[in-house]
Amino acid sequence: MTALSRQQYSAHKSLMERHFLEKNADPFRSWSSRFGDFPAGDPELHHVAGTVFADDHEPYDAEHHLALGTRESPTALANLEYNWYTLTQEPHTAPLFAARAIFPYLLVGNVRAANQCYSLFTSKLSSSNPGLTFQEVDSGPMTTFSTDKTTSPPQPSTKSKPPNLVFRVHASLPLLNFLGLLLLAIQRGAPELFRTLKTHYKEQLKEVDGMWDEALAQVGEMYFGIRIPSQSNPLMDMMGSFLMGGNAPKKQGQGGRRIEGTASPAPAPAVD
Repeated sequence: MTALSRQQYSAHKSLMERHFLEKNADPFRSWSSRFGDFPAGDPELHHVAGTVFADDHEPYDAEHHLALGTRESPTALANLEYNWYTLTQEPHTAPLFAARAIFPYLLVGNVRAANQCYSLFTSKLSSSNPGLTFQEVDSGPMTTFSTDKTTSPPQPSTKSKPPNLVFRVHASLPLLNFLGLLLLAIQRGAPELFRTLKTHYKEQLKEVDGMWDEALAQVGEMYFGIRIPSQSNPLMDMMGSFLMGGNAPKKQGQGGRRIEGTASPAPAPAVD
């Protein structure tokens, strides 16, 4: 039996490491969340796991980990989603894949990373499609948000501002425009601006068959203070009124649920 060449050994070792990491990613995350400083697990572990899953063409697992990763993770996630998008060969699906990178970061309170993903994705889209017409608009300095877990909604950071967000208006991709304008609206934090944006794109949002509804509702509550209405069933409420005594006062602490801006990670929005 001939000895393995150095190249073969390296490839075999890398394969074994990947298999080990893929099999133990969740136990590592649980351990680091229990004994480390990050409730959702160590960002470095998430970044490594996410890039391994991305390289192995496991996008769903990669999305989950990269959304909780490091400063390098937005680039990896944006590249993953753009490469996935190119496989569809359907230009109109670009906003759906961009959203898979943008919404998860917004839902864990990482606005900076969401902006990075938007910029990287739209830049790749524009450079790879010379026939795609667009207009660039410089939005001015972006606002960063504190990751302090005691504040909800996330508050503007007092640290130095990152570069300006360049918003690209694509005439043929209104939902991609919606995502860019949503990021700009978050910088302003004005509830009426958020409502106006949803109304203006109401017809286009119908095209995704409600798949963005939950994510947008959470974004509305986290960044604009628009509470998510509590879910109720009128028939069940009426039955409960008869069976449980009707107008009994609520126990202290009852009320509509609140989505905290720094809660444990939410899954990527279902846009596939």
